[in-house]
Amino acid sequence: MIIVVEGPSGAGKTTWCHTHGGPHALLESLPDGSVVPTDEEAAARFWVERNAARWSEVREREQRDGLVVVDTDPFKLHFNWSLYQSGQSTRRAWEFMRDVAREAFVARRYGLADLIYVSDVDEATLRARRDGDATRTRRNFERHVKLRESTLRWYRAVDALEPGRVVFGLPETGIAPELLALAPRREHSGAALFDRLLALLPV
Repeated sequence: MIIVVEGPSGAGKTTWCHTHGGPHALLESLPDGSVVPTDEEAAARFWVERNAARWSEVREREQRDGLVVVDTDPFKLHFNWSLYQSGQSTRRAWEFMRDVAREAFVARRYGLADLIYVSDVDEATLRARRDGDATRTRRNFERHVKLRESTLRWYRAVDALEPGRVVFGLPETGIAPELLALAPRREHSGAALFDRLLALLPV
């Protein structure tokens, strides 16, 4: 089973993965910003390639261990959609990312996790957590706060594809046993799944 934990900066994703994923946790590591292309189309291809490589690592861990708990969704198209929806990105940049992501999704180079936990912590709590954590700079914190509502909308659409596979909130008790017992998702990727998801979202 592939379990993804998603949410804004300061939502507690990494701590939750450490605590409840244990040896199955796979944490995110961001690249140096200087290596990201400035051209919108080149940037789209850079991020999709990086995320597809991460999905490949996720599948390898799943095959090896049977379970992987992933800090931040490798299928990160929600981030670009949310940037566009919140006025922090252009339609052109969104369309480049959408089209490049679709190519990879159709080719099954990445896809949807079997189970997704989405933090829905409110803005005041996010700010309090940021202020109380001196170990991390969270340089893009303000950008991420603005994405909160769009991110929740995205994952409501993901849940509509196969209801019961998205959990809103990071429960202190960890991963529910009955959810661990779920069969794998019927479809992780492919053209039909991608198009069904996008049809559920305003663009």
